Amino acid sequence: MNIKSIFEKVNLIIPLEQRRFFNYLEDTANELISKYGEKFVLDKGASVCSFDNNIDGEINILPLYEKAIVNNILFNAGAGEQYISEFIRHAEQAHLYYWRVNAIGKRLKKKEW
Repeated sequence: MNIKSIFEKVNLIIPLEQRRFFNYLEDTANELISKYGEKFVLDKGASVCSFDNNIDGEINILPLYEKAIVNNILFNAGAGEQYISEFIRHAEQAHLYYWRVNAIGKRLKKKEW
């Protein structure tokens, strides 16, 4: 996922310096990983969220989480309370999509007494 596109979407709503943006981005990535787990948030083969503090770099989070990341950064920057509910909604939708993709062809075992 491209960091520059996230930065531009955030700056359309509220101007934010890059140093604060990267702090909020790291907090958001850690929050998503702690809530949903590495398997459903990070790209395949990645065990840690990594990105350069370079605006032209890439972050190894799955692409459907981009809207959630933008909303959480806006909430952390003080743009308003409505962004936290949008963050939760978009993150949950992305998680359910990736959960369904990983669950295809797998079955739950029947509970035994």
